[in-house]
Amino acid sequence: MWWSTRLAVAGSTFLVGLACGSGSTSPAGGGGGGGGGNVAGVTIQDFSFSPSALTIKAGMSVQWTNNGPSSHTTTSDNGVWDSGTLTPPSGGYGGESGASYQFTFTTPGTYTYHCTIHPPSKYAGFTGTITVTQ
Repeated sequence: MWWSTRLAVAGSTFLVGLACGSGSTSPAGGGGGGGGGNVAGVTIQDFSFSPSALTIKAGMSVQWTNNGPSSHTTTSDNGVWDSGTLTPPSGGYGGESGASYQFTFTTPGTYTYHCTIHPPSKYAGFTGTITVTQ
Protein backbone atom coordinates (compact mmCIF):
# COMPACT_ATOMS: atom_id res chain seq x y z
CA MET A 1 0.00 0.00 0.00
CA TRP A 2 1.19 3.51 -0.77
CA TRP A 3 0.85 4.72 2.84
CA SER A 4 3.05 1.93 4.25
CA THR A 5 5.80 2.78 1.76
CA ARG A 6 5.62 6.46 2.76
CA LEU A 7 5.68 5.51 6.42
CA ALA A 8 8.77 3.32 5.89
CA VAL A 9 10.56 6.10 4.00
CA ALA A 10 9.62 8.71 6.62
CA GLY A 11 10.80 6.41 9.41
CA SER A 12 14.11 5.75 7.65
CA THR A 13 14.65 9.47 7.10
CA PHE A 14 13.95 10.14 10.77
CA LEU A 15 16.46 7.48 11.87
CA VAL A 16 19.15 8.82 9.55
CA GLY A 17 18.56 12.30 10.98
CA LEU A 18 18.93 10.96 14.52
CA ALA A 19 22.13 9.06 13.71
CA CYS A 20 23.89 11.77 11.76
CA GLY A 21 22.73 15.04 13.25
CA SER A 22 20.63 17.91 12.12
CA GLY A 23 21.08 20.99 10.01
CA SER A 24 19.58 24.41 9.54
CA THR A 25 20.06 27.34 7.23
CA SER A 26 19.72 30.95 8.25
CA PRO A 27 20.01 34.20 6.32
CA ALA A 28 22.59 36.80 7.15
CA GLY A 29 22.13 38.09 10.65
CA GLY A 30 19.75 35.25 11.51
CA GLY A 31 19.63 33.60 14.91
CA GLY A 32 21.39 34.89 17.95
CA GLY A 33 22.90 33.73 21.18
CA GLY A 34 22.95 29.97 21.47
CA GLY A 35 25.58 27.38 22.11
CA GLY A 36 28.69 29.57 22.25
CA GLY A 37 31.33 26.89 22.93
CA ASN A 38 29.22 24.20 21.25
CA VAL A 39 29.43 25.77 17.79
CA ALA A 40 32.59 25.88 15.69
CA GLY A 41 32.75 28.31 12.77
CA VAL A 42 33.94 27.82 9.20
CA THR A 43 34.17 30.77 6.81
CA ILE A 44 33.60 30.31 3.07
CA GLN A 45 35.51 32.89 1.07
CA ASP A 46 37.67 33.07 -2.07
CA PHE A 47 36.82 29.47 -3.03
CA SER A 48 38.09 28.02 0.24
CA PHE A 49 36.81 26.82 3.59
CA SER A 50 38.64 28.29 6.58
CA PRO A 51 39.67 26.35 8.50
CA SER A 52 39.66 23.54 5.95
CA ALA A 53 40.18 20.91 8.67
CA LEU A 54 38.38 21.03 11.99
CA THR A 55 38.17 18.64 14.96
CA ILE A 56 35.13 18.79 17.25
CA LYS A 57 33.46 16.60 19.87
CA ALA A 58 30.27 14.63 19.19
CA GLY A 59 27.24 16.79 19.96
CA MET A 60 28.90 19.99 18.72
CA SER A 61 27.71 21.96 15.72
CA VAL A 62 29.59 23.53 12.84
CA GLN A 63 28.32 26.76 11.29
CA TRP A 64 29.50 27.63 7.79
CA THR A 65 29.14 31.31 6.81
CA ASN A 66 29.57 32.60 3.28
CA ASN A 67 31.70 35.77 3.38
CA GLY A 68 32.83 35.67 -0.25
CA PRO A 69 31.40 37.43 -3.31
CA SER A 70 29.89 34.24 -4.84
CA SER A 71 27.19 31.79 -3.79
CA HIS A 72 28.48 28.50 -2.34
CA THR A 73 27.30 25.30 -0.65
CA THR A 74 28.67 23.01 2.02
CA THR A 75 27.86 19.49 0.93
CA SER A 76 28.96 16.25 2.56
CA ASP A 77 30.77 13.88 0.21
CA ASN A 78 28.65 10.98 1.52
CA GLY A 79 25.25 12.70 1.67
CA VAL A 80 25.08 13.41 5.41
CA TRP A 81 24.23 17.12 4.88
CA ASP A 82 23.69 19.66 2.12
CA SER A 83 23.29 23.33 2.91
CA GLY A 84 21.69 24.29 -0.35
CA THR A 85 22.88 27.58 -1.84
CA LEU A 86 24.38 30.02 0.66
CA THR A 87 24.14 33.53 -0.76
CA PRO A 88 27.03 36.00 -0.46
CA PRO A 89 26.96 39.12 1.72
CA SER A 90 24.61 41.76 0.38
CA GLY A 91 27.32 44.42 0.37
CA GLY A 92 30.06 42.21 -1.10
CA TYR A 93 33.41 42.23 0.69
CA GLY A 94 33.29 44.10 3.96
CA GLY A 95 29.49 43.97 4.12
CA GLU A 96 27.46 41.95 6.54
CA SER A 97 27.94 38.18 6.58
CA GLY A 98 26.26 36.15 3.90
CA ALA A 99 23.96 33.20 4.53
CA SER A 100 25.00 30.51 6.97
CA TYR A 101 24.25 26.86 7.60
CA GLN A 102 24.63 24.94 10.84
CA PHE A 103 24.84 21.16 11.31
CA THR A 104 25.11 19.20 14.56
CA PHE A 105 27.41 16.16 14.49
CA THR A 106 26.29 13.36 16.80
CA THR A 107 28.33 10.44 15.45
CA PRO A 108 32.14 10.26 15.72
CA GLY A 109 33.97 9.91 12.41
CA THR A 110 35.62 11.83 9.62
CA TYR A 111 33.37 13.83 7.29
CA THR A 112 34.68 15.32 4.06
CA TYR A 113 32.79 17.99 2.15
CA HIS A 114 32.90 20.36 -0.82
CA CYS A 115 30.98 23.10 -2.65
CA THR A 116 28.69 21.64 -5.32
CA ILE A 117 28.60 24.93 -7.25
CA HIS A 118 32.42 24.90 -7.48
CA PRO A 119 33.35 21.19 -7.47
CA PRO A 120 36.86 20.03 -6.53
CA SER A 121 37.37 18.79 -10.10
CA LYS A 122 37.46 22.44 -11.22
CA TYR A 123 38.44 24.18 -7.96
CA ALA A 124 41.22 22.05 -6.51
CA GLY A 125 41.47 22.46 -2.77
CA PHE A 126 37.91 23.75 -2.29
CA THR A 127 37.21 20.94 0.18
CA GLY A 128 37.04 20.51 3.91
CA THR A 129 37.19 17.86 6.62
CA ILE A 130 35.37 17.64 9.93
CA THR A 131 36.72 15.09 12.41
CA VAL A 132 34.28 14.24 15.19
CA THR A 133 35.65 12.64 18.37
CA GLN A 134 33.91 11.17 21.43
